[in-house]
Amino acid sequence: MSGSEALKVSMGNPSRGWQGTKSSARTRLLANEFFPIQHKPKFLLDKSQKFFTVGSCFAREIEYKLAPLGVPLLLRGRGLQRRYFRSWPHGDDAPGADAIYSGVFNKYTTASIEHEFKRTILRERYPQEGLIEIEDELWFDPHSSGLKNLPLEQALANRAIIDSAMQLVREADIVVMTLGQTEGWLDSQTGIAMNTQPGPAAVRRFKDRFVFIDHSYRETVEQVDRTIKLIRQECNPRMRFIVTVSPVPFNSTFRAQDVVVAHQATKSMLRAVAEELFRSYEFVDYFPSYEMVINTGRNLAWLDDQLHVDGEMVRHIMGTFYQQYYPEAEAVSVAPAA
Repeated sequence: MSGSEALKVSMGNPSRGWQGTKSSARTRLLANEFFPIQHKPKFLLDKSQKFFTVGSCFAREIEYKLAPLGVPLLLRGRGLQRRYFRSWPHGDDAPGADAIYSGVFNKYTTASIEHEFKRTILRERYPQEGLIEIEDELWFDPHSSGLKNLPLEQALANRAIIDSAMQLVREADIVVMTLGQTEGWLDSQTGIAMNTQPGPAAVRRFKDRFVFIDHSYRETVEQVDRTIKLIRQECNPRMRFIVTVSPVPFNSTFRAQDVVVAHQATKSMLRAVAEELFRSYEFVDYFPSYEMVINTGRNLAWLDDQLHVDGEMVRHIMGTFYQQYYPEAEAVSVAPAA
């Protein structure tokens, strides 16, 4: 870009300055409200386009807020019954044992996202689908999130349901990919990039079978890049992607660092990965939900646990998303989480 072009871009950008104007960063940061952000999408959307969301738990929050707006969400209403989960995130007064929860699709690392699509799209196969017998006749699913250890027959049945739902990516027009963390685990016996590790007791029992990996920047870029290329090649050559970074920290780190330092290192790396992909492909956009959260006061952005984003914060984020990507749609109020 020439110098004159750069000046023209700068002068046409109302949010270019950190201070000095009504829309400056300083003004917005001191307003004690949900942080508003300027974003110019690479492409616009319409309600005929089907969404497939993948990534950390923040991807589920996106689903909860977009569903009432009539956006076609391929994983909405899918998942597994409450009875198969270790805990239920919706509270004891939520629907009963037959209620369906889609949190089983949460993918916390870019390695586990890539691995899941290779399994479901390329039909990679492992003995017992990669399930691990953690205790006598109780099997752990390393691909999923939040499930109890179950008898083999039920664990395989659940795995088949999840695999069938993941195949719906073939029908998608838009994939929203939320990057969550870089710390992950590998099953050295099968080569599976595990979505979660099976717990301290199992790690001790199986000795060196489970390996902790903190993926580098280059590894992470390559994992996401391969995943995007795989989906476009095998599912839809016109597929477009919206990448976000989850602001949600991990509960604890396995590195010899303060958890706050480890958290910031992970998010900084993922944000840089998202930026590189955004700059590399015209069909990859970045939506700055991460910036909206971290630049909002903690009393507004976070629940009391300082771990999960407040529902009203997510409502603000998805309202912004809807207004920016669907400019011809009617003005709406994004509904509270289901």
